[in-house]
Amino acid sequence: MEISDLAKSIKRAKILAFSLIALIPTAYLVWFYFINDLSLSTDSSIWGTFGDFIGGILNPLIALLAFYWLTQSVLIQKTELSETQKVLKETEKAQKEQALTQEKKRFEDTFFSLLNQLNTVFDGLNERLLVMDRPQASKIMKLHSAVIKNGTGNTIEKRVAKMRESSSDTSHYFRVLYHILKFILENSRFDAEPMLFEAAVEKKVTRTEKFYSNIVRSFLNKEVIQLLAINCVVVDPLDPYYKYHQLVERYSLLEHLHIDAEWQKELFGKYDKSAFGEHPEVQS
Repeated sequence: MEISDLAKSIKRAKILAFSLIALIPTAYLVWFYFINDLSLSTDSSIWGTFGDFIGGILNPLIALLAFYWLTQSVLIQKTELSETQKVLKETEKAQKEQALTQEKKRFEDTFFSLLNQLNTVFDGLNERLLVMDRPQASKIMKLHSAVIKNGTGNTIEKRVAKMRESSSDTSHYFRVLYHILKFILENSRFDAEPMLFEAAVEKKVTRTEKFYSNIVRSFLNKEVIQLLAINCVVVDPLDPYYKYHQLVERYSLLEHLHIDAEWQKELFGKYDKSAFGEHPEVQS
């Protein structure tokens, strides 16, 4: 009910109440004094009876009006309470959406900052310097040649050892990559508190995780993926690289792994098939 309508209703109820209070004694007076030509009594007991009579008529009517407005006030309070609860729910929902938006923005700011750092490190590793006017192999290609191309007859374990002994520059690149993937795992649930690695890795991969990990994967070229596959070969859960291994499997980072030599097929036995996603070799 609108406030203006409520005010009009209250005003009409007041007029009705005062009208009844004035009308009933007046009607009684007209009937006995003017129509039946009866004189007014001087007996106080008769006037007391008259007062009881008027009160007996007016009291139920006034009580009925009071009951009506009591019920109306309850309905009005109920409506106002319902509207208040609705506003509070909408406010709470808006606050949650705002908090979610802010959390997502903080996540994306950090994510793209880490991704930019990863690309900056890679650009430095991929740069070909000139020596005597002759371009030299970049650091990433030197590492690729040492671990992947050369060393015919080397076991995967020896290649892993050689990979782990790589220069601090290339090691830094793979550490940054690990921290980006770990950040996605622990912080991509915007509507919940950040999770610890051990708890988060047990849960199903969310669409949000898949979205951001696919962005990261799109920045990994052929050589990096091959080196990553060697870098994360590990079986022992106590190995420092085991978490990296889990992230490679979780986000199918080896889906586009190029098999350039027969020995590389051994890598399929070093990971769960989830690491290779839709890789044709795994599917067949």
